[in-house]
Amino acid sequence: MAVRRPLLTALAAFLLLAGNAPASPGESCLNCHPRHYRELGSCVGCHGGDPRSERLRIAHHDLVAGRFSWHGITGSLPVLRGNKLLEGFACRRCHTTAGKGNRLASNLDRLPAGTTPADLFRSINSPALMMPGFRLEEGAATDLVNAILAGAGQSGRKGRETPQVVHFESAKAGSGNIFEKKCGGCHKMLTAAVGALGKGEIGPNLSGLLSEFYPATAAGKKRWSAGSLEKWLDNPRQSRPLTQMRPVQLQKEERARLLVLLADAPAVPVR
Repeated sequence: MAVRRPLLTALAAFLLLAGNAPASPGESCLNCHPRHYRELGSCVGCHGGDPRSERLRIAHHDLVAGRFSWHGITGSLPVLRGNKLLEGFACRRCHTTAGKGNRLASNLDRLPAGTTPADLFRSINSPALMMPGFRLEEGAATDLVNAILAGAGQSGRKGRETPQVVHFESAKAGSGNIFEKKCGGCHKMLTAAVGALGKGEIGPNLSGLLSEFYPATAAGKKRWSAGSLEKWLDNPRQSRPLTQMRPVQLQKEERARLLVLLADAPAVPVR
């Protein structure tokens, strides 16, 4: 019996597709894209997506753009640069990343399901209410996203998640708070006990001030301590002659309450 031409054409097309099939079963990515960094494993390890489907919209669902995919390559320059930014901007004074940091804001190792690198990028450029505005250039923000994603991969998600307490603002919020009275006009601060304090933009953000993750003081590159803070409050210009901050007059009880608030930054231990 003669075989019809359409059947032969279909058979030839099938054999052609089979000859171009990806090396790894289920990786439809390789039908269109050349393999690179093959020693690191599958495509989804860096780029995400759904390699089981050959339908473009499904295969590219939640696809990670190439500029955000360097987090999967150990020692890549974007991750190294991003880690320097993490340290320089002291992101761990509020966030946990790579298994260490304070728990005053989002745990960047355990972001909600569906959070994409593009979402992280937008959140850096459009910061939340109490988050400092870093005003990073596009390349630097991209490096920072890669460092955050690399840290999340290293943390391993071990152990239970620490519950995050949510504080709701009321009309009387902070009315009797010593930070609001003495510092909130110039500074902002996140605390675990009472939430967000202060509305000032003139002075630096004081979240996690007495923790190991806050930037060191200019004099001697030492961490802030209760002693150095008390000295600063008494006479800021004795420590930094050109500062615009004036002495803060506090009663003994007020000073004690302020130090408790400034030290309120529960940390995640390094694993």
